[in-house]
Amino acid sequence: MSGEILDYVGTDFIRSDLRRLKKWSSLEQDIYNNYRILMGKLTDGLLPSVFTSPLGDFITEVKTESTIIHFYKIKVGISSPKLSSNNGARLIHGVIREQRKFIPILVYGAFEEGRYYLINNKKLPLRKSGLIKIIDEKLKSI
Repeated sequence: MSGEILDYVGTDFIRSDLRRLKKWSSLEQDIYNNYRILMGKLTDGLLPSVFTSPLGDFITEVKTESTIIHFYKIKVGISSPKLSSNNGARLIHGVIREQRKFIPILVYGAFEEGRYYLINNKKLPLRKSGLIKIIDEKLKSI
């Protein structure tokens, strides 16, 4: 266990998204940097009530056999090419509080919002209702 409040699980769930958005050469590192910034904010100011703190915009809660995963959406700025978080990427990440895990599950560009995302031969919209279904589809793949 690292010294972080939440451990970074890695990019297995977003591997195909990273390939799709390959023009943003720094995206994978930018996502990790955003995780580090978030952990710094949680560590610095909110230790007593860390899980009442904002981890992004709450999307949904998914219960598996023995685990509850909370999913949030955050904006990610891109460093190469330089884009602000408003014009950059959107990261959907899960948090498993009991296991102290931070799991990136979906990443897409701000320019893709409202468009469709193809997963498991289904076209789902990149808006809140579609995001919940995309999360479900990604979880089925494990």
